[in-house]
Amino acid sequence: MKIIKYLALSLTIIFVASCDKHEIYYDMDKIDDDNTAEFQLHYFEPIVNSAAYYIDSVFVNDVLYSSVKGSGQLLPYNGVPGGTVGRFFAVKSGSTNFKFYRKGDIVYDRDITLKSGKQNIFVYSLDKDPVIIDNQYPYKSSVTYATAETWNTDSIASVMFVNMLFEDGITPYQGKLQYQFQNVRTKEWENLGSPVAFGEATKRTDVKVVKTYFNSTGYCRVNYRILDEDGNILKVMNSSSKMVDYSDFWNAYIGRVYMHIFRGNRSAKPVSGVSQWTSL
Repeated sequence: MKIIKYLALSLTIIFVASCDKHEIYYDMDKIDDDNTAEFQLHYFEPIVNSAAYYIDSVFVNDVLYSSVKGSGQLLPYNGVPGGTVGRFFAVKSGSTNFKFYRKGDIVYDRDITLKSGKQNIFVYSLDKDPVIIDNQYPYKSSVTYATAETWNTDSIASVMFVNMLFEDGITPYQGKLQYQFQNVRTKEWENLGSPVAFGEATKRTDVKVVKTYFNSTGYCRVNYRILDEDGNILKVMNSSSKMVDYSDFWNAYIGRVYMHIFRGNRSAKPVSGVSQWTSL
């Protein structure tokens, strides 16, 4: 019995000593939540998405935030931080310096003002200030309870439309665009927010998701179209250099929060299209 008693006492001493000797500390700076700017950074210059135009590294206030071996390269029509959805970089709000490096050269060096909260930064020209879009966080829905129609079948996703369309590679599109989605249940076309000009975004809008498979995580295909300022379906150049009516579709997953970003050139190459970015 004494052996067991002394053994237990020894193990207790070892355990306490181990706890005392293995405290882990992380090198980090505490940032006041009321003075924190969170951002996702996008590169939407109307150019060909090829390796020659990749941004190899991004410095924020002269600190490396993203690179080939970090959160990834910043590619045309894409953004950082990458890896998983819902990630944002964070800095103190106020004047913030951004530097882009391409093959060792600085190609972008701008001071911009970031506010507290979540926002998306769209660099559309290496010679101009970016477009800054409020991410409209916290995310809210008009759906507050289940109904006979939605119980175990339907739910919603949230979509915001951002207009970053150029006319010809030099001039931003001059009109306002009305983004529309097709209601999966009624098949009727519904407005997703109000018409927006270049550099503007709609309010986040609930889009009904009818599960493709019952008792699954839940997703479905949603069709989209765009109307021009005259109420006609927008004409865009396709890859064969023909002008056609714009149409597209995306799979929407229940509970996801999306940005649909219209980019590229309406009447020239590289042709236009929508990039989907998942905020949550």
